[in-house]
Amino acid sequence: MTNAQAARRAYKEYAAEAGRRLLAAEEARRRLAEAEEQRTAAYASVEQEWARLDGLEERATGVWRELTTRFGPHAVGPLPGPADDVRPDQDATELLGDAHRRVREPVHYPLAGRYVQMAVLGFAVAVVVTAVGFELAKGLRDLGQVRLVLAYGPVLAAPWIGQQTAKGWIRLRTSNEEREYAVDTATGGLVGGGGVWLIALIFIVIHFVT
Repeated sequence: MTNAQAARRAYKEYAAEAGRRLLAAEEARRRLAEAEEQRTAAYASVEQEWARLDGLEERATGVWRELTTRFGPHAVGPLPGPADDVRPDQDATELLGDAHRRVREPVHYPLAGRYVQMAVLGFAVAVVVTAVGFELAKGLRDLGQVRLVLAYGPVLAAPWIGQQTAKGWIRLRTSNEEREYAVDTATGGLVGGGGVWLIALIFIVIHFVT
């Protein structure tokens, strides 16, 4: 025969154990739900991070493409891989922003000598064109007033001739990375062509004085 007191104690122990197991199962379910939420959030965070990295890579490629367009592929080279010496506290967006600013900053080339070269080139070509105009005017005596256009037209257009000569030389002769800023030195050709005006003015003054 089973002792009633012993059976009662066993029942209480079984009930207590079942209660503990139910509580443990509930706790496990709660933790599993939290883990599932964390996993979902982690996947979403990973997707966002991948999208952010794709955007950064696309932006970096765009900056490199702009750099290549500006200075030429021979000066820039291929797109480099990730650097090894980047500090952990450096933000990629800030680095790309700084790189983009640097790409668009003016490049200071030694332009003084180029201005002089363009001035000399513009002056020389303007003088040659003027001399050719005068020779044509001398040879074509039957053209009447057209001779004046041939003789003095190049003199009046000398600054423009000098500038266009400098622009043509820059466009055909200078390398791609210099062309962007060297085009400003075409002003030297304008000044050089203006030297023909100065010579013409000197001849006019001498003619009226003497």
